[in-house]
Amino acid sequence: MLRVWNVTLVIITFFLTIFGTFMTRSGVVQSVHAFGEDPDLAMMFGIFMAVILTVSFGLVIYRLPLLRARHELDSWASREAAFLLNNWILLFCAVFVLFATMFPTLSEAITGERLTVGPPFFNKWMLPIGLMLLFLTGVGPLLAWRKSTLANLGEQFFWPVTVSAVTGGALYAAGFRVWSSGICFMLCAFVTGTIVQEFIRGTRVRQEATGADFLTSLTGLVARSHRRYGGYVIHVGIVLIFLGFAGEGYKLEEQVLLSPGQQVEVGRFVIRHEAVIVRDDGQKQMITARMRVFDGNEEVGLMYPARWFFRKHEQEPTTEVAIRRSASEDLYIVMAAFDMQDQSASFQVTVNPLVNWIWFGFGIMAFGTVIALLPEQVFSFAASRVPEGAATISVLLLALALTSAPLHAQHIESAQTVPTVPRSDAERELYHEIVCMCGTCGRKLVGECTCSTAAMMREEISALIEEGKTKDGVFEYFIAKYGSQEPLAMPLDEGFNRLAWLFPYLLGLSGAVGVGAVALRWSMREAADLPLPAGVPTDADAHLLARLDDELRDLD
Repeated sequence: MLRVWNVTLVIITFFLTIFGTFMTRSGVVQSVHAFGEDPDLAMMFGIFMAVILTVSFGLVIYRLPLLRARHELDSWASREAAFLLNNWILLFCAVFVLFATMFPTLSEAITGERLTVGPPFFNKWMLPIGLMLLFLTGVGPLLAWRKSTLANLGEQFFWPVTVSAVTGGALYAAGFRVWSSGICFMLCAFVTGTIVQEFIRGTRVRQEATGADFLTSLTGLVARSHRRYGGYVIHVGIVLIFLGFAGEGYKLEEQVLLSPGQQVEVGRFVIRHEAVIVRDDGQKQMITARMRVFDGNEEVGLMYPARWFFRKHEQEPTTEVAIRRSASEDLYIVMAAFDMQDQSASFQVTVNPLVNWIWFGFGIMAFGTVIALLPEQVFSFAASRVPEGAATISVLLLALALTSAPLHAQHIESAQTVPTVPRSDAERELYHEIVCMCGTCGRKLVGECTCSTAAMMREEISALIEEGKTKDGVFEYFIAKYGSQEPLAMPLDEGFNRLAWLFPYLLGLSGAVGVGAVALRWSMREAADLPLPAGVPTDADAHLLARLDDELRDLD
């Protein structure tokens, strides 16, 4: 099945790789990664990409008889249907990101006005798509090949759905209210329940067949079907990555102006500013702030955000972010500005929960990939028994590796807590909907950029809010000031800009109709109507044997 589809995806993947290079080398897209405009090089890339598409799809059409599938889609409740849906969602992501990346160039070519499509626009669409992909990660292993019966679906989905529902209830009882993150946590529990169920059921079957202990049977199970269970380990890595994504919903950010002795509280952390230190190593001048950090009443150490001014590049200082990492969250402190006269400084403090699980998840994915790729001979040790207690010791060692040592406690004296900036939710929201116009920061949001232009724009936003301006009024001010919608992170939903908002809907609807039509045609097609490859007997028995060979070859 899906032979033409798979070959088409391979061609598109290579084409998009070349197209991405074309974007940076030709100057079609304005970016800090672009090399500038080069019309001659753009023409060469255009000819090369046209040749790629013409030759590749010409060969697909020429060899279409050899690429015909000998299988049909028997049921929507099947693993084949889940693969088809998964393919479409991934392709939707690719096309959407391509369109949104090129939209500023398209708008400039059609209307003469270059619009900005920033992170908020991408996040608005990628969030539900990501949740759908996570859901399919758990659904796929639960569905049977060709067709799933109601009894089979009930048996397979019972425990994963139960685990997901219990997780959702516990989160609600604990006070977690961010809907997207809460759903993500529930889906992570659903996928984990699916994977654990697959491992337990397979291990129990092997225990009954061999009489070995649980750990030996588990090792033998993975050794016997290492591609399948290596894939499940990769799914575990995906779950951990999505846990890191879900933490974004609980991220805390504060921007403060602190003098020595003042402090700010962000979540459970208290950060106290002690001094601004000036050092020089001959190559650069280093302006460093010394910040003492407390977790509740426990001192967790000192952090040193800094600004470095290199010789002959004093107008382009680098920002040295102070980072404290842990399994539960990261604490970032950025020194945006400073005043050496009174030792005061402006800081951006961010608490980013669960972000390190993203990197841990990538490690698990790599481990699962190694399991799936290892040759059969490597798993010959699986026949031997594992000593009793080895599993317990391994779990204890892993727990010790992931647990950090307790830090010394220190009582914190009362200090003045300064008001945070922005001063209202409206300002905080606008900081993430307007981009910096300095031209050198790579179009960062004004709430993230530390340059003087971003600071000026933040002050303008604060002044406009104090005057009673609404969000639309603030947008109108910056549009009038810069003569276009370029300062906005998302184009306004009006006129030509409406294309940016309608395109994902049209793309998704047309794709769903196309996939549904193909799936319906396959499900109604009789096996007898399928053409057989040259050289294969045309009687029914030979046809069934050919289909059986294909299915046995594809099984893990």
